Amino acid sequence: MIEIAYLKEMDKLKDMPQEVQEKIQGILKILDSEYGADRRKYEDNGGYIIVVERKEDFKEIKDKTYINIDDAITEYTDKIVCSNGEVYTNSLILSNNDYAILLLIPMELTPQNLINYMID
Repeated sequence: MIEIAYLKEMDKLKDMPQEVQEKIQGILKILDSEYGADRRKYEDNGGYIIVVERKEDFKEIKDKTYINIDDAITEYTDKIVCSNGEVYTNSLILSNNDYAILLLIPMELTPQNLINYMID
C-alpha cells in the first residue's frame, strides 16, 4: 500500500504506469494548492491518496481509516486504462466536506461494490 498526500512525494510512484501517475499528480496539485503543501495529512483538511498493491491492503485501510471497502459508498469510481494494458480504478470517498480519501486499485483487486459505482 502506498499513501501519498503531497506533490513532493511523487517519487513513491516511479514504478506505477504513467497514466496512474498523471491522475495522481493532477489530484495532488489540487490538494496542495487548495489545502497547502505543508498540511498535516491526517489532521488538516484535504485528504490523501491510497494506492492498493495487494488484497491484504484492504485490512490495513480498514484499520487505519475505519473504512470497510466492502461497505464503502463512493462519490464516483472511474477507470484508468494504461498503455501497458493495466487497468486501475479511482474511487473517491468523502469523510466530510473537506476531507477525501482517493483509492487507486488495480482492476483485478477492485471489489464489486466499487465497480458498481463506475462511471462509463
